[in-house]
Amino acid sequence: MRSRRRRHTAEFISKSPEETARIGMELARSIPVPGVVLLRGDLGTGKTTLTRGIAQGLGLEDPSLVNSPSFTLINIYQGTCPIYHVDLYRLHGARDLYSIGLDDFLGKDGVTIVEWSERLAFSLEGAIEIELKDAGDDQRKLRITNYE
Repeated sequence: MRSRRRRHTAEFISKSPEETARIGMELARSIPVPGVVLLRGDLGTGKTTLTRGIAQGLGLEDPSLVNSPSFTLINIYQGTCPIYHVDLYRLHGARDLYSIGLDDFLGKDGVTIVEWSERLAFSLEGAIEIELKDAGDDQRKLRITNYE
């Protein structure tokens, strides 16, 4: 018999980049290791800022190391576990995904945080999904869905 996981959704309004990072730090406590966080949102909605907070919450001592890996595609940081920061913005299709070796670490050890996850050609059961939207000024609306 297959177990059914319950889906939980929470919404937050962040009023500043600092608050977005704090939400990430709090969220880090509930991320299982190994775990996957899928981020969705337009340019400038705070995906990298949220990632910086998550990494800090996972024990990364210098959160200023967290930068968008738009050109390198994957950055790896070391906190209490490996943190894989992936940016799929420049990728198109399954062939591109395969070429970066995503399946070598996705969900296997540490925490994988994927920006532009809507470009994944497959779904990931059990991943935490976060959608970020601009809510005007410096405010962001974060919709977080996870599974129990």
